[in-house]
Amino acid sequence: MQDSQQNPLAKLQALMSSAKVVDLSPMIENDMPRFPTHPPVIINQTVTHAHDGYYCQTIFMPEHAGAHVDSPYHIHADLSHKTIETFPADFFLGPCKVVHLENQDWKPGEYASAKDILAWEEESGEKIEPNDIVLFNFGWLKKYWTTGKDWQWYSMNEPGLSEDAAELLLSRKIKAIGSDTVACGTALKDGKPNPDAPPPNYCWIHINLLSKDILLIECLANMEQIPNACFFMALPLKIRSGSGSPIRAVAVVL
Repeated sequence: MQDSQQNPLAKLQALMSSAKVVDLSPMIENDMPRFPTHPPVIINQTVTHAHDGYYCQTIFMPEHAGAHVDSPYHIHADLSHKTIETFPADFFLGPCKVVHLENQDWKPGEYASAKDILAWEEESGEKIEPNDIVLFNFGWLKKYWTTGKDWQWYSMNEPGLSEDAAELLLSRKIKAIGSDTVACGTALKDGKPNPDAPPPNYCWIHINLLSKDILLIECLANMEQIPNACFFMALPLKIRSGSGSPIRAVAVVL
């Protein structure tokens, strides 16, 4: 038997037991925010103890509900071979950089630029490296996520990322990108793109990064609880021909 000091599984167990795990997924529930054109989440208590002797719910939901990932085919009609189940199960396990922008007073339709990313690198002492999973925290979900009557405001208004930010991320050869907004990187005001960036140019992140197998993660929560660098873990569902998938996303902080 291997000595516990040399056993890789024992080392992993010791590492995980000393780590802090932060849940980055909002609750999946009725009336939760969604992109305005997507169907709602419906959770029905179909089978109950009183009626059936045990408990089981029925869930109806789009692939892009709650914390979720977009596959290339979600946006690119010519990439039907790039659906979510074609990516390996460990795609979203890896080193992560968290670009904290939540202390800026962002308005709907505004863009964070390459300059903002470089300023974060200088201030944090971190650098976005090849194969990093890069998350952007605008403080948006924490402020505006609600299951009340104002749920649409979160889904129709958000800051995004500029074209030069997309180019910078491409040059760093990142693996994936995520944010606490409903459409990662897309700047919206009242459901419409920034008028200074006519379609399709307002979708730099969706168009340019997805076409290069850099997947998008959306509607992440609790990022204010994690540092500038951590280990990200999420597993999409294995959906045939999936345009995307809900995920349970966590950050492992050592």
